[in-house]
Amino acid sequence: MLGAVLFYSFIPLAIARGGGVESPFLFNAGFRFGATAGCLLFLLVFYRPLLLNRSFWAAAGVGAVSWTALFSVLNSLEYALFSASVRFVDVSISAVLFDLWPIFIILLIAWLLPDEGYRKNLQGILPFLTVAFIGLGFVVISQIGGFQFGGGVASRLALGILLALLSALAGALTGFTFRWGRDLAERLRAASDVGYDRGSLNLFGAVAGFAVASLCGAGLNGSIGFIVGESIGIAALTTAIICGLILLGIATVSFRKANLTTDNLGVNALAYLTPILSLAWLWFFSGIGVVRPDYLVIGAAAIVSANLLINFEAERLRGFKALVISLWACGTLVYLRDKASWGWTAQADGYFDILFLSATVFALILSFRTVRLASRTQEEDNRAFRLFRELEELERRGLIRRWGDAAAFEHILTIDQKQGWELERAYTTARRALNDALPQTNGPEREKLLVLSTELDRLAHSRQQGINFGEICALFIFAGLVVGAALLSRPAAVSGVTGFLVEMFAMLFPAVIIFLAVNMLDLQRDRVSRILKKNPEYGGYGVAFQDTVSQAERVEHTSRRTVEQGISIGVGGALIVVYAGLFLHKWGLWEQLMAAAAGFLP
Repeated sequence: MLGAVLFYSFIPLAIARGGGVESPFLFNAGFRFGATAGCLLFLLVFYRPLLLNRSFWAAAGVGAVSWTALFSVLNSLEYALFSASVRFVDVSISAVLFDLWPIFIILLIAWLLPDEGYRKNLQGILPFLTVAFIGLGFVVISQIGGFQFGGGVASRLALGILLALLSALAGALTGFTFRWGRDLAERLRAASDVGYDRGSLNLFGAVAGFAVASLCGAGLNGSIGFIVGESIGIAALTTAIICGLILLGIATVSFRKANLTTDNLGVNALAYLTPILSLAWLWFFSGIGVVRPDYLVIGAAAIVSANLLINFEAERLRGFKALVISLWACGTLVYLRDKASWGWTAQADGYFDILFLSATVFALILSFRTVRLASRTQEEDNRAFRLFRELEELERRGLIRRWGDAAAFEHILTIDQKQGWELERAYTTARRALNDALPQTNGPEREKLLVLSTELDRLAHSRQQGINFGEICALFIFAGLVVGAALLSRPAAVSGVTGFLVEMFAMLFPAVIIFLAVNMLDLQRDRVSRILKKNPEYGGYGVAFQDTVSQAERVEHTSRRTVEQGISIGVGGALIVVYAGLFLHKWGLWEQLMAAAAGFLP
C-alpha cells in the first residue's frame, strides 16, 4: 500500500506539468492506455500461461456487459474530471479533494465483497465525517484567502470544487473493478483447474478487470475529448502514456495486491498519505498557488486525520480517537483565536490560575470516579467468577437443575452484562434454581447454597446501580470549564517565544483533558463487557479475551495491530508537529529559526 501511495502521489504533478489541464479527456485517454499497457505487462510476466489460456478468454466473455463492468469503465473518468477541475482551482485544492476517494472505496468494497470477509464497523463515524467536511471547508477558503467571497470567484470556485469531488467519486468506482475481477476469478476456477491458488487468481482477476476497464475507458475519454473539440500534442500524449504505464500501472497492481493480501480494510487508510505527498511534490516541482497555505494545511490535516480514524480498526477504545480529533480542533481554535476579525477571546491576567483551579477539581472527580469504578468492577467480577464456578459445580453434581433456556450458572453471565428487565429475569431464574435446591440439601451443602444466595443478591444489587450520572455530569462540566478557559481566553501581553509556548500549551492541555474524560467512558463500558465465554479449544467456559481471533490468525492479527497502532500514534505526533509549525509562523519565529539555521551552514 505504501508503494501504491507513492506512485499515486505523483499523478497530480504529472497532470499539472504534462499538459493534462489543457486537454483533460485526451490526456486521460493516453494515461489510461498507458495504465492498460502496464497491467498487461504485469500479467504477461507473472501470469503468462493463464493470460494465453483459452479458458481465460471464455470466462472473460461471460458477463462482459453488466452494471459492474459499466461502473468499472466510468471509473476511468476520474483523472479527466480532476484535470478539468484544475482549470478553476489550484491543483493543490484539487489534489486534496480528489484524495477523499479512499473513504468512498472503503464503503464500496465492504458492500460489493461482503463474502470475502472484509470487516468494517460503520457505526460511530459521524463525528469523523463532520471533522473531514470542516477540513474540506478550510481547503475551499484557502483558495480565496478568507471566509467572504462572491461574484465570479464564487462560481468558478464552486465549479472547480464540484469537478474535484466528482473525480473523487469516480475514483471510488474502482471498487467495482474488484468485484468484476473477483467474478472473473470465480469463473476461471469453475471453468478448469488453472493451476493457481485462490489469492493469486484473485489478484489476476483484479488486475485483468482493471486493464479491460481502463482500455475501454481510454476509448471513452478519447471519444469525449474529440466531441468537445480538444486537441493534444505528441509530447503531451507521450507523457500521458508513459506516466500511465509507470505511475498508474504500478500503483494499480500494488493497491490491489495490498487489499487482497489482508482482509482488513484499515490498510486503505494509508492512502491518506497521498495528499500530503502530492502537495509536497507540487510544492517542490510546480508551485502551489493558494492564497492561504495555512488554511490548506489545517484542512488537509483534518481530512487525513478523520479518515485515518474512520478506517483504522486497531483502536477499540474511543479515548485515543477523541485525543486525535481534539488535537486538531484545539490547535485550529488556538491558531485562529487571536485574529482581529473573530474577537471571541478575552485576555485574562489570572489565565493559569483559572485554568489550574478548574483542572484540579476535574482531576479530583476523575480520580475518585476511577478508583470507585475500578474497585467496584473488580468486586463484581470476583463475585461473578465465584458464583459461576460454584453453581457450575453444583449443577454438575445434580444438586440444582436447569431453569429457563440455560443452566443456572449461565444466567450469572447475563446478570454481569445486562440492565433492567433482562437483569431481573436472569436474577429470578438463578434465584429459583437455588431456592428449589435448598430443601434437598443439609449440612455443608446447605450452608454453601445460602452463601451463594447472598452473593447472588449482592451481585444483582451492585449491577443494577448502573452509571452514576451525577459524577459523570460533574466530570464533564469541569472538563468543559478547563477546555473553555484554555481556548476562549489567553494571558495578557504575550509575544514571541512566550506566545508560542502558551499556544502549544493551550492546544495540548485541553486535548488531554478531553482524552481523560472520554477514557472514563471507555472504563465505564469495560465494566459491562463480557468476562466469561465458551471456548471450543478447551471446552466449557473460560475467561473472555478482547479482540479474540483464531489460532491461525494470531500472528497476523498481532502484527497488524502493531502496525496500525504505531501509525495511529504517528498521526497524533504529526498533528502536534503541524500545529507547532503553524504557531511558529503565527508568532514570527519561523523566519528567525531559518536565519539561525542558515548561520550554522558554511
